[in-house]
Amino acid sequence: MEFDQKLEDDSEHFWKVEADDHEFWDAYIASRPNYSQAFYQIIHDYHSKHSSDRDLAHDVGCGTGRVAAELATYYTHVVASDVDADHLNVAKTYLTAVSGKISYAHSKAEDLASYHPESSVDLIATAETVVFIDTDAGLASFSKILKPGGTFAAWFYGRPTFSDRALFTAAQPILDKIMDRSWTTVIGRNDSGPKRALGFKRCADAMESWLDFLPFPQETWTDVQRYKWNTHGKLAFFGETACGYKIRPVSNIADGEKVVVKEDLDFWKNEWNVAEVKKYFRVLFPGFRKAIGEDDAVTNGLFEELGEAMGGE
Repeated sequence: MEFDQKLEDDSEHFWKVEADDHEFWDAYIASRPNYSQAFYQIIHDYHSKHSSDRDLAHDVGCGTGRVAAELATYYTHVVASDVDADHLNVAKTYLTAVSGKISYAHSKAEDLASYHPESSVDLIATAETVVFIDTDAGLASFSKILKPGGTFAAWFYGRPTFSDRALFTAAQPILDKIMDRSWTTVIGRNDSGPKRALGFKRCADAMESWLDFLPFPQETWTDVQRYKWNTHGKLAFFGETACGYKIRPVSNIADGEKVVVKEDLDFWKNEWNVAEVKKYFRVLFPGFRKAIGEDDAVTNGLFEELGEAMGGE
């Protein structure tokens, strides 16, 4: 079963990469953190507390389909949706092992109510996506299609942060400079346009808020729980330096919501040398390749500094 919505506006498509660019997608997957089973267990335990149904889950903004694959081990069927048709084709390539349990929807998150009957979905998961959607329209769509007792789980990881305290002091400022320079170049490109610039601003505000910008009115949502790990680091990939305008974090935490702040330096940890950090940046955002290229002297100089700060590794 597949759905297709004709998308007229391409200005919100931050991640335009052709599905057959296998070098990019293989490197992209290899450089992303692996969501641990302990993390997924938090979601499963929460859902079990409210519902015993495991019929249908929906992975919103599925990208390569990593979350959809995990959900397929717990739910009878999974719908994987994305605003970009190429991403869906990539997901189909990587999800062959569970293809019989997954269908695909080419759709904005805000429009999912047109694909699911009301009160029909047990769990909605959105990884690295919620900052890109229209908050009010997206949450309204999600609440309409979730069953009573259904679960909405949103999460977001930010820029790499050194877990070693000495490296955090010596190397993190250099890595942050590379991040800021990369995003400044992309956001400041002449072809960005006002609507895309507004989209970057909305994302920056949301990331700076550590997802606390999400409002969950008590008449619609119950038992809201917010988890944050390692808040000494930065969740935002880009901020005022890159955007060129004031970033305004927003908190919509309401009375009665559970807020858990944890420090776990092994949480979603990757072991990288400087070459692997460079590989990460090459595929962090497709626009980096076009805006900066491999021969940018300033960026290459910063990577040399980073390598020295990391002990020459």
